Parts: sequence; C-alpha cells; structure tokens
Amino acid sequence: MKKLILFLLSALLFFNLNAQDYTQVYLIGGAAPDTWDNNKAEVMELTSSNEESAIFTWTGPLRASDFKFINQLGSFSPCFNAPTKDEAVILNQTHSLVYNSTGSDDIDHKFVISKAGYYTVTVDLKKLTMVIIEAPMQLPEELWISGTAIPNGLVKLSNAYGIANFIYIGELSTGNFKIRTTESVNEFTQYIVPLEEDMDVTGETVFVITNDAEIAGWSVAVSDLAYKIKVDVISKKLNGGIFIARENLYMVGGAVECGWHAESAIPLVQDVNNPDVFVFDGELKLRSENVESNAFKILGQLDWGPYSLHPYEQGELILESNSFRVGGDDTKWIIEENKQGRYIIKINQLYETIEAEYIGGETGVKELASNNPYFQITNLSNGIKINMFADYSADIIQLYNMTGQLIYAIRNAGQEAIIANNVTNGIYILKVDSGKKSFVQRVIIK
Repeated sequence: MKKLILFLLSALLFFNLNAQDYTQVYLIGGAAPDTWDNNKAEVMELTSSNEESAIFTWTGPLRASDFKFINQLGSFSPCFNAPTKDEAVILNQTHSLVYNSTGSDDIDHKFVISKAGYYTVTVDLKKLTMVIIEAPMQLPEELWISGTAIPNGLVKLSNAYGIANFIYIGELSTGNFKIRTTESVNEFTQYIVPLEEDMDVTGETVFVITNDAEIAGWSVAVSDLAYKIKVDVISKKLNGGIFIARENLYMVGGAVECGWHAESAIPLVQDVNNPDVFVFDGELKLRSENVESNAFKILGQLDWGPYSLHPYEQGELILESNSFRVGGDDTKWIIEENKQGRYIIKINQLYETIEAEYIGGETGVKELASNNPYFQITNLSNGIKINMFADYSADIIQLYNMTGQLIYAIRNAGQEAIIANNVTNGIYILKVDSGKKSFVQRVIIK
C-alpha cells in the first residue's frame, strides 16, 4: 500500500511538472517588438477562460518576420509552435498550434507573417488555435523632428529603411526635440516622446505615442554636425548618437573565398572620394564546402564581434537589398544560384545603405570610384598600367594580396607605371601614395 501511494504521488508530481499552463502566454520572435529576447516577450491578455477554452489576445505592431509563443518569461520551453515549418499566416483564418513541452528543435516550427503592420493576435491554449486580424491603427507614413536642437526647427525623417523604420542624419545643437506625425500641427497630430522624462538622445530609449503636445521630448547635451537618430515604430525604440565611422569593413560567408573564417575575412576598400563608403569587388559563388554556401555578412573587425552588418530579413537577395542594420539577429544576404561570379557591392555607413551590382563573367579592372580624379588604371596583356593625372605624381605604388601581404612595390613611380608583370591572376589591393595623399583601390589582374 505504501509503495502504491508513493507511485501515485510520483505520477501526480510528474503530471503537474508537465501539465500545460493555461494561465499565461507570450508572443515572441523576429516579428515581435523585442524580437527573440525571452525576457521581454509580449504579454498576451487573458480574455476568456472556462473548461473548454483559454483565450488570450494581443494587439500591436508586427514586423514581416517569424514568431511563436512561449509559456513563461525567461525560457523558450514549453512553447507553442506552428504545425509546419515557416507556416505562412493567412489573416482571418484559424491556424492550429502545437504544444511543445520540451522546446524540441524537431517541432520548433514558426509562423511567418509577410507584411509589417498593426494586428490583433488571438490564441486559445486549450483548443490550440490562433487567428490574426488587422487592427485599425495605422503605422505613420511620415515623421518630422522638431525642437530647439534642430537646425531651422523642423526636418522630415527618411523612411528608406522600411515601413516602420525612420532615420535622421545631420546636425543637432544643444537643446531638445520631439518627433511628430505631421509637418504642420493639427487635431490629428501625434507625438513620439520618451517613456521616461528628461532623457538624453544618446543611446537607446523606449518611447510612447501621444496626442499631448505638452509632454517633453529628448534633450541634446553636446552639439555635433553628424548625429544619427533611428526610430523603429514597431519596437517603439529610438537609438541616437554621434556618428563615428568604422575604419575597416570585411566580408565573410559561405559564398566568399575565405568561407566562415573571420580571421581571414576579405577587406572592403574605402572609396577615395567618400570615406563613409566601402566597396567589395570580387567573386561570390556557391561553395559546397561551406555551410550556408550562398550566404554572407559584413564584419567591422577580423572577429565575430562586436560590430557586424546584416540585412533586415534572413535570406535577403543581395541584388534586391538597399539597406542594412548594425547588430541584432544574425541574418545574412544570399546570392542566387544562376548569378555566381563577380560582384561590386557598395556600403554607405552613414546612411546605412547597400548597393550591389552583378558583373558576372566580366574580367579586368573596374574603378571603385565613379570619378577618380587622381589616377587611371588600364589593362595590359600581362599586367596593369597606372597613369597619374596632371598635378599628381606617385611616390610609392604598392600591391597587396587579399591576406594583406605586400607582393609588389615601386618607389618614385612618377606619373606612369606598369606593374604586375610577374604577378599571378587574382584580386589585389592597390595603394598609391602621392605627396600627402594616399589612395586605395581593389583591382583584378587576369
């Protein structure tokens, strides 16, 4: 009898430990305001509970990305998954949920919503169902920044980075500012202001959207000509600070010659006319020896951190991409199987833009700067020729391989030089020193 009681108690304990919790649920994922931070997942409100149902709802902005549900903060298990991998959300249609008691990767499927917007999400934990519908609130199409810290008092923010991402790049003076949804103040104007009072613009702050024009905005303690302020309406966060450009950028990935080896990542070349612009000119192809053989990302150092550049969506085609974000989820760009070969990719750090051109099988040298005012490069049958333009003379010309090793150098080259007669075909970094100026450019010798 004693053994039977112990057995029943053990079974009851086991059941309680593994029983589904119907009292709470949280929305989490790339689509959510705080993405995959399980300590900040979105709390869903219990709206109805009985023997048959446990209904929770949440209304807010979602990105075009993936998501699932977790049962408690700080843990990814237990969780509620989609029945199939990357299940596309169909608005107003009931989807099934799968209860994943252990968080097993085998069934850790996500839902994917294709369009950013404002939605109401409803789940029933007992019936294991989910429905998403559009909510009436619309995300702002325009934002304006105003205040004593703004030159001329009012500037429109750019929204070239997606439906809910806005940016201001420019001067800020000592003073204050807030952000509003209309150019001229009227009865429909809403204001974006910090959640906490007396917030400095530097760093990340959470904001609220209000109709109250009297609430104070952000303060600027230090004047500077190059501030960058980013506003994410979905996560309701503002990131601000003085822009400081990285001195180096590197490409790494399965499609890159170096593979996923950060210590030997391929350096991008700084544009001689615009120090904010870096250029990759080289080969990208599917390399079966690497994982994610068609993917790549950009690093700010020959290591995985702390600085890296990523597309907003995982698997974004590089030829269709026009912007990037710094840090965050480890998403990568990809190339298409039928477009393997030479690419020229330009990164503008200040404006956070990326521009890619597929050259294909084209060989030879292509100048990185569109209007290079210092020298001209032409192909020879067995090398390359450098001609300095008037008023410039090359003191030193150096050629480096992609690992940074100096393989060719000419001193007192003057206005014309022929190099690389004995250099094997490949991609190189050319450095030309002329007086107090130094110019760097990537070249292909073939």
